[in-house]
Amino acid sequence: MKTANYYNYLPQRFATDDVRANQVRRFIYAFKNGERKAVDYAIDIVSVTLTKWYGASCQDYVLCCVPAATNSKYIRRFKRFTAEVSKRTGIQNGTKHVNIAGMREAKHNNTHHIVSESFGYAVSTDPEFFEGKNVILFDDLVTTGATANEFAEELEAVGANVLGAMFLARTIRMNQTTK
Repeated sequence: MKTANYYNYLPQRFATDDVRANQVRRFIYAFKNGERKAVDYAIDIVSVTLTKWYGASCQDYVLCCVPAATNSKYIRRFKRFTAEVSKRTGIQNGTKHVNIAGMREAKHNNTHHIVSESFGYAVSTDPEFFEGKNVILFDDLVTTGATANEFAEELEAVGANVLGAMFLARTIRMNQTTK
């Protein structure tokens, strides 16, 4: 799957005095928490990118956010974001056609970012909506890409054509260059 990201994210476990790395950290956490300024900035950059890539044909695509750990986090993070990006670009909003039951717990205990699914966690999609649609996934942060790839497979199982994914930031290791 093709992916694109705006920033590189250095995890907090790596201490740094790099101003840019700390700005990106603050932005990602603010977006995750639904802080208006961060969400508005994300709306701006994603809308500009989609318009640049697809122009008037944005209406032929669907933007769908990768499921969060709970439905309430998913709604807090992505409801206004996807609604506004859709309004600005004409892209279809697929996020409202995803429902999450239960809670997924992330286990960040090593460099491989292992995520374990908790009992009762399930993601359901609306097959009637997604069938035959060209989908672009979105998430705030990508580490291994496993969660986005799994969600892409779920969408493809109901007939969607997942073209790729956009992320605000990609997790890097301490020895990688930040931008």
